[in-house]
Amino acid sequence: MLNPNSLEEFKNWWNQFPVQLKLIAQIRFLGSFGAGGVIYLTSLIFNNIGLTATEIGFGFTLSAIAGTATRLFTGKHLNKNKNIWPPIIISSLLSISSSILLLFSKDIITYSIGQALIGAAAGVYWPSVEIAVPYYCYPIKTVKAYALARSSEALGIFLGVFTGSFFSSILFSKAVFLNDILCMVFILILITNNNYFTKALNKDHNTSLPNSEELIQRKWNKNSFIIFLSIILLTTCQALIQVTLPLDFVKGGINRIAISANSTSYIISLQLFILFLFQWPIGSWLSSKGQLYGLKFSLFNFFFSTFLLFLSGYFHYTGIVLMLLAIIFCCIGISSFLPVCTDIVFKLAPIHKKGFALALLSQCFAIGYFFGPLISGSILDYYGFASIIWGSISALCLVSLILLFKKELKY
Repeated sequence: MLNPNSLEEFKNWWNQFPVQLKLIAQIRFLGSFGAGGVIYLTSLIFNNIGLTATEIGFGFTLSAIAGTATRLFTGKHLNKNKNIWPPIIISSLLSISSSILLLFSKDIITYSIGQALIGAAAGVYWPSVEIAVPYYCYPIKTVKAYALARSSEALGIFLGVFTGSFFSSILFSKAVFLNDILCMVFILILITNNNYFTKALNKDHNTSLPNSEELIQRKWNKNSFIIFLSIILLTTCQALIQVTLPLDFVKGGINRIAISANSTSYIISLQLFILFLFQWPIGSWLSSKGQLYGLKFSLFNFFFSTFLLFLSGYFHYTGIVLMLLAIIFCCIGISSFLPVCTDIVFKLAPIHKKGFALALLSQCFAIGYFFGPLISGSILDYYGFASIIWGSISALCLVSLILLFKKELKY
């Protein structure tokens, strides 16, 4: 039985946020609820159909390429016209089209087209919902507002994967695509019934933003290069966690036993539930820290988690325990990275280039999909295990952490 005091506490916590920000959080929840199962379970679904790991990785690479083009157009639109509802509607329609294709796909051609449409939808969606957060968050700090947005996404992704896994086991394997279609329809209904999404964003509402003239004249921080390299590395880590880790579970390691696809789906659901539990506390905690603290903290946790994944391949049953432990550190790394990376890029960008800057940040996420899944898929097909992948990523995270350790970000 639910505790009335707990419900009252949640209500008070929820009411601290501006109504526009709460609407954005609802949209991001629905988008993640629909996309969660698609992102995390597509590789398992098409692996069961008979596609190779290389073919599955190629689909994700194609998705990243399509997303690149739509990000450029979306960034340009947001620079000139901060009206976010048309892009979100377009992305919802593209997502519906992709899920319909993947629902009926049985070969590499329709799978690739479906993945391309997913990428195109993501390229339109992400810059739009990201730029809305700082402009709608006042008087809440931007990092804290992003923590709310990421928490709503974490809950949506967890529920999307969990329900997708459940219904895939009792109904049919592609139930996740039906769920995505329904969520996109609900987003369209939510937008058309709220006046906030028929108006352009009002940047003047957020008085916590730095002075516009100062933003226009500012040059990039001298540490920007290593910061962006670290962001690309961390987004590549997330791409591998989403695409390669499930395949690593079902294929097994050098000595580690393989796990069934159904069991892997529930392990992924557990991972996303842990991420949901961690996202708000860690994101809220980091709002009181320096901007680069979150990146450094995230790099350390990804270094440790991928190192554990590397070790897990050399043990039998103990390897499963190491993988589960690695998932916990991975969730801490994601929870600390997601809110701060967007806040850094948004505040560093000139006032007239913020839409394009967030499109570039979204492209950093796509870069991980350009190379990560395709290379890792080829390694999995050739060697049959993923230890070399995790070992390499762990070493790169350690090098980036060392380079970034004494750096500071001032703006």
